[in-house]
Amino acid sequence: MDEYVIDVIINGKKDQLKTFCGSIYSAIDSMLGIDMIEDIKCVTRTIDDKTWDVNNMDVAHLRGLRKEMDESLLVDAFKSVEDLYIDTTHW
Repeated sequence: MDEYVIDVIINGKKDQLKTFCGSIYSAIDSMLGIDMIEDIKCVTRTIDDKTWDVNNMDVAHLRGLRKEMDESLLVDAFKSVEDLYIDTTHW
C-alpha cells in the first residue's frame, strides 16, 4: 500500500486528502466514495512523487457509473488491477 495525496475541491474550496491504496485506481475510487468531494484535481503518490493530473475528470459521471456496478465485481476488478501492478518503487 502506498500513500496518495489528492488535491480536491470541497464546498468550492481547494483541499488535500490522504489515502492509502494499492494503486492510483483505488485512490481515485476512494475519493469518488466521498460525496462532499466536488472535484478531483491531482493525485500524488508520496513514495516517488509520481503525479497524475486528473483535472478534467468527470466526477459526477464516474460516480454514476460506479453506482451501477455490483460492489463485489468492483472489488474483484480493483484486486485484479492491483495484482497486475508491478511496483518498482519499493525495489
